[in-house]
Amino acid sequence: MADQLKAANAAEVTLLEALRTAGIVLPSVAVDREAGRRSGFYLVDLGSARPDVVVQLAVLLRLGAQGQSTKPGLETA
Repeated sequence: MADQLKAANAAEVTLLEALRTAGIVLPSVAVDREAGRRSGFYLVDLGSARPDVVVQLAVLLRLGAQGQSTKPGLETA
């Protein structure tokens, strides 16, 4: 379980850094530690966001998806 919590924390940091680079703030992003303790699965809760921020995120995702030939994390060295 500690490895899953560490992975969830790292994912949270990675997401927040990427969003910060794009000028997007999701103030409610957090690892759901309580659910993780109960179930053993630590999830990153993206929380709530204003509609204009969600549109900015969608635009960023589309741009990234158009520039990606593979799924993130599956690139080969």
